[in-house]
Amino acid sequence: MIQATRSHRDFAVDKETETGFSFSSLTCELDSDARDLVTLSKGIDTMAELTADAVVSKVKRGEKIDRADLSGINLSNAMLEGASFRRCDMVGANLEGAKLRNANLKSANLCEAFLSGADLRDANLDNADLEGANLQRTLLAGANLSRANLEGANLQGANLSGARLTHAQLDLANLGGADVAGAVLTHADLGECYLGAVKMMKAELTNANLNDSNLEDGDFTGATLADAQMRGIKARGAKLVGAVLSKADLGKANLTNADLTNADLRNATLGDAKLEGANLTGAKVHGLTAKGAQLAGIKADWLDNSPNADGSVRVQAAQVQAVLSGEAPIAAARESSRSANHRYFGRGDVLRNASLQFDEGATVEIESLFESCTIALGRGTELLIGPDGILAGCQITGAGNITINGKFFEATGGRKSGPAIVGAHQLVVSSTGAMVGAVQQPQELTRFAFEPGCQLRVRITTGNGSGNGNGAKGGKK
Repeated sequence: MIQATRSHRDFAVDKETETGFSFSSLTCELDSDARDLVTLSKGIDTMAELTADAVVSKVKRGEKIDRADLSGINLSNAMLEGASFRRCDMVGANLEGAKLRNANLKSANLCEAFLSGADLRDANLDNADLEGANLQRTLLAGANLSRANLEGANLQGANLSGARLTHAQLDLANLGGADVAGAVLTHADLGECYLGAVKMMKAELTNANLNDSNLEDGDFTGATLADAQMRGIKARGAKLVGAVLSKADLGKANLTNADLTNADLRNATLGDAKLEGANLTGAKVHGLTAKGAQLAGIKADWLDNSPNADGSVRVQAAQVQAVLSGEAPIAAARESSRSANHRYFGRGDVLRNASLQFDEGATVEIESLFESCTIALGRGTELLIGPDGILAGCQITGAGNITINGKFFEATGGRKSGPAIVGAHQLVVSSTGAMVGAVQQPQELTRFAFEPGCQLRVRITTGNGSGNGNGAKGGKK
């Protein structure tokens, strides 16, 4: 038992008040039972300090090692697959090359741990503390790192493909050259992170923070960065082909020579960004703000300025810089694009013996009567013969896409100068359409679509003249 003794000098009555006591010292003595209890407690603590061999043995027997103090332990190259280290203190532990596949390290403390080359595939590191840990070339594919703290961690060359890092803390971490393809990093904090030459194809980074991070030469093809914070990023030469950057904040970003082909930048902010030499061909830019951006040498054959990113509103190369800088109103650019690339021949018009040529990317609508005309189409040009359109004795050449909702008859007798259609990329005859004539396919062959109800009498041949006749009336698919 514990006994307390006081000297007579320390336990005196206050003669002035006779109501209180004053204590200047308290001496405690332990009896033999108490001393045994303390000794037993120390023995328990000593047992908790496991050796590396003891840990490996326990894992082999399938025993859990949860909540143990393993700080500073050396388990390099140890076979620990499927082991449970939940809430263990592993600060400064050496796990280089350890086999920890499917291991449970949830809420473990691995600060400053050495995990270089370790195999942590499919491991559970949810809420684990890996601040300052060395994870160079570590295998973390499919691992769960949700809410994990990786601040300042070295993940250079690590494999995190398909890993889950939702709400993870990665600020100041080094992921240079790491494979993070297909990983989920929604709401993750990657502020001031080094992502040079990282592979993040099709990664999910919605609402992630990448402010002031270095993405130079990184591959983010097909990645989703919607609503991401990316102010001041260094992304020179980065590959963002087809990436979703809608509503992302890229203010003052350095995107010099970056590839943003077909990227979705709708409602994104690029104020004061550097875009010299960047490629934005086909990028979706409706609602984009780029006031003060440096656009010298920007590459863009065209931009998609349609609200639904369906390509219905194109901004051609000549208007790209003016639209991005805000100098040309969007409506004016749309009208300019439409007038330059859209031709319409209305009802009641008649055109005879004319030769017409339409360049690549143009759209042509015909609702009038064309007689004995030749029409040359550039690659990808859309030619639509409306329900009231009639082409009689005409010939169409070139790799365009032709849709017939009206009537198309080739020339007959002495006026005939060859097949009605030569070299078309695609030919569609709708249910209201009618066609009589020969179609000569190019080497890569024409794509055909004949809707039920259409009227056809066509002969389809290839460039060498071989073919088959079709005098059928009615629909054919």
